[in-house]
Amino acid sequence: MDFNPEILHRYFKGTYSKKDYRNVKTVFEDKSYRPKLKEHLEEHWNSYFNEPLPENNIDHLLYKLKRQIQLEEKTKQKSRFTTVFQRIAAILVIPLVLSVLTLLYLQKNKNGADTAYAEIQCPLGVRTKFELPDGSTGFLNSGSNLRFPVSFSGERHVSVTGEAFFNIVPDQSNPFIVRTQNLNIKVLGTRFNVIAYREDKKEEVILNSGKVEILSPEGKVYDTLKPNQIFTLNTQNKTVQKNNAEALQYIGWTEGKLIFRHEKMRQVSERLGRWYNAEIIIEDPEILDYVLRATFIDEPLDEVLKLLSLTAPITFEEKPRETTNDNTYKKRKVILKLDKKRQSAFK
Repeated sequence: MDFNPEILHRYFKGTYSKKDYRNVKTVFEDKSYRPKLKEHLEEHWNSYFNEPLPENNIDHLLYKLKRQIQLEEKTKQKSRFTTVFQRIAAILVIPLVLSVLTLLYLQKNKNGADTAYAEIQCPLGVRTKFELPDGSTGFLNSGSNLRFPVSFSGERHVSVTGEAFFNIVPDQSNPFIVRTQNLNIKVLGTRFNVIAYREDKKEEVILNSGKVEILSPEGKVYDTLKPNQIFTLNTQNKTVQKNNAEALQYIGWTEGKLIFRHEKMRQVSERLGRWYNAEIIIEDPEILDYVLRATFIDEPLDEVLKLLSLTAPITFEEKPRETTNDNTYKKRKVILKLDKKRQSAFK
């Protein structure tokens, strides 16, 4: 498709057709159109927006516009381009609550130039797919955060807190590095899962395919992983270990599957809490000795708890939802208790 400014004009004015929309979507997604698109927007900025042209590079705005178009595609809603720009302006000042919160900002790089960064924050109880500037893709799990440059130059660096799955595009000359609070994970092209929630006492890397090298933030090499291996760093005493693991167990969440394979109840309660944005409280310490093996696919929390009570001597009680001062509901609170009448049947 040739770059056609008239189609963009119609889209900006909100008079576009479905065919126009598909063409505009192609222009924003195809990197070959980027120079002409930038030139066109800079030339016609004042006629489209009631805002001055940004003094800094507008790459970060182009990235946000692309993401907004993708969101419109999902919701099947048409909106005026000026509304899109107003949303961008709002994001630069205050958070805009969407299924995924995207923040854009500028930061000085080593050479003193401004680098545009995008930051995706995945709220509790939500999972989302992302695409990086080099075509690498992945998923963010509940309560996670991903920060990355809008465009890569040289080595590809991203930062993550929480849990993320990466499917990295190979590039022998430009390694891909995922930074957590305590680890640097260096790859060339591979699929792997990272678990690095700040409140946890450990960080984990699980390799699905390819090979990854795991280092400390200072550059000390910890280990190299092969497929179906898991690396664990104890963030308190800095001890490390590597074990064999069933990688599919750890990446099932990207397909809406919650998979447990002989996991103890403490970990089960933590994962359930993040998955369903609920507070799971274990009242009786004896419950921690039980393990769970199960796979849930898009099941509501109530059904999961019912199955849990069938596979172990556990009962559950859900507390009434409390509200805050602004009348919003707090997290669901579920208490797990030991069913002593059935306890002997599970020994």
